[in-house]
This record gives sequence, C-alpha cells and structure tokens, in this order.
Amino acid sequence: MTKEKEIIKTETKKPVAKKSTSTNKTTTAKKTTAKKTTAKKTTAKKTNVKKVEVKENKTKAVETVQVFETKTSQEPKVKKEKNSKKKKEKLKLNFWKMTYMWFPMWNMMRKAKKISKKNIKSPGYFSEEYCYNFVKKAAKRILYVSDITVKCEGIENWLDRGVILAPNHQSNFDPVALVALNNFYLQQPLAFIAKKELWEDKKFGRFVRLMDCIPLDRKNPRSALEAFKEGKELVVDFRRSLAIFPEGTRSHSQEVGEFQPAALKVAQMANAPVVPVTIINSYQVFSKNRPKHIEIKVVFGKPIMPLKHISLKTEDLTKNTRKVVIENMEKWADKEMLLDHKIINKINLKNREDFKKTGKTKAKKAKDKKKIKDIFKVVD
Repeated sequence: MTKEKEIIKTETKKPVAKKSTSTNKTTTAKKTTAKKTTAKKTTAKKTNVKKVEVKENKTKAVETVQVFETKTSQEPKVKKEKNSKKKKEKLKLNFWKMTYMWFPMWNMMRKAKKISKKNIKSPGYFSEEYCYNFVKKAAKRILYVSDITVKCEGIENWLDRGVILAPNHQSNFDPVALVALNNFYLQQPLAFIAKKELWEDKKFGRFVRLMDCIPLDRKNPRSALEAFKEGKELVVDFRRSLAIFPEGTRSHSQEVGEFQPAALKVAQMANAPVVPVTIINSYQVFSKNRPKHIEIKVVFGKPIMPLKHISLKTEDLTKNTRKVVIENMEKWADKEMLLDHKIINKINLKNREDFKKTGKTKAKKAKDKKKIKDIFKVVD
C-alpha cells in the first residue's frame, strides 16, 4: 500500500510540477513575447516611419520623373506647333511702297478671288489669256513691293514648245520668280504640279486656280499617276511649260536636296525635253535675317532632248538633271547676271534680233533741250 501511495503521490506530483513549469514558462514567454511585440511595434513604427519616408521619397522621385517625361513628351509638340507657325511664311513688304500701293494690292487680291469663283461656276467665263496676263501682273507687283529682282541666265534654253522644267525648290517664292520670267512671246505659258494644300490656302489658292496647275497628294501614290497623266496632256496637247519640283519639299537653304527618282516620269511619257533650272537666293525671302533688297538668280541649263533620255531610266534622268543643277549653282552663285525680269518682258518677236545679252537697248537720239536763254533770242 505504501508503494502504491508513493506511486500515486509521484503521479499526482508530476502534473502539478508540470503545471507550475508550464505556467511559469507561459508567463515568461508572455512577458518575452510582450517585450518582443512592444520592441517589434516600436521597431515597426520606426521602420514604418522610415518606409513611409522612403515611399514618400520614392513617390516624389517617381512624380518628378513623370513630370519630366511629360514635359519632354510635350516639348516636341510645342516645338512642332512653333515650327508649324514658322512654316506659315510671311512676305515682308516695303512700308513706303505699300503706302501708295495698298489699294492696288488689295484690289488685286479681291479681283483674283472674283475671277476664280466665276470660273468655277461657269468655266471659260474669263479666257486663259486674260488669267495668265493677270497672274503675270500680280507677280510683277509682288516683286516691286517686296524689293526683289529676278535675274536670269540661259533664257534661250527655255524652248518655245511643250517643255518640262525641273528646278530646285528653296521656298514658296520660286513659282513667282518663274512666272515673272515667263515671256509669252518667247515661251509657252507655265503650268505647275503643286501640292494639294495650296488649293486650301486663302492667298495662294486664288492664283493657283487661275493657271493650269495640277494638285498632287504627296501621301497618296495613286494621285501621282493621275497628276502625271494630266501633265502629259498639258505638255502634248496644249504645249504648256510644265514645272515640276523633283525635291518634293522646300530645302530652306542654298543646298540642293535629293531628287525623287520618279519625278521626271512625265518627260518620258510626253516625249518632251527636260530643262534643268537652278534657283539661287530665293530662300532669303522668308528668312529672319532678310536683306532689304534680294536678288534671285535663275539659271536655265541646256535641255536634255527626248532622243537622249528615252533610253535612260527615270532614276538616271533625275540624277543627270540634279548634276546640271548643282554645276550651275556653283558656277553662278557669285557671278553677276545682266538680264533682268523687266528687260526680258520687253522683248518681243519683232525686236528679238536687236536685243543683246548686255541688256543695253539701242541708244535713242538725244533731243535738243531748250533752255531759258533761247526764249529771249531774236530770230532774224
């Protein structure tokens, strides 16, 4: 019995001891866990504060990067808008000349709009001769008011037949210079293959509709084929001098850009001669540092006859014309030219032989001027 009692006591003692140890352990563990949790909370707070600060810093950095990126993405748009505004080229006019020429210029713009509207409603209301002469007068007035003279060399290479002119393109003033040199007694009237946007322009659209101009959509390749077909009809049937700018866009400088390979396909379609034309100094018309008086030079190279370019590819033909244009640019950029657009327009077929390249007409006999003393002379 004593053994059993001892065993029972030991059995009863063991769980009691276990309970005490477990309770002690749990209390100590709770204390340690509480300390740890408090320490963790404090550290967590500190870490949270740090994390928040880091996150705030990160967010700030991200925001600054985003703002910078948005600015950089918006800056080219602003630049594009500014460039688009710059591309709207404005012609600088002489103030003193415009004081007495403002009414004729205003009347010219009004009349051009009236003629174009009437011809759209009823085609042929104004004849082609009348429209071409009107555009010619308008070009002369623009040159006078803007202090620009157009000089040329090799005008005899502009043949009196259906011809294709291939000039370089420096500015929107190039067609005005060519129209000013077009003498209807010596050459056929001018026609242009021009970009479609000119018809939407309020100022240029009036004059473009008065001439035989063909619109070209540069984004649509099919429109080029249609424009070439219309250009062929103008050259073959109506014997027009068709001007095509092979560069496609303005260079805004003295350098000659690359010619598009299929630009002179019309010449081979129409079996017409190609005249390389070099335009010099026309980019100065719309430049910021524009001189007061501008002298535009136009050089007409020797024509490439159809017998020579029929066997060539269109790419080779454009390369050859570009070479001639560059050669004439280097040759005549610093040389003086004597022929002026005023002198050329005075040439008729009758006095064509008497005309000399020096630009000097026949000396007129000087009339005897009467003096005041002659009045008091007594005639016997």
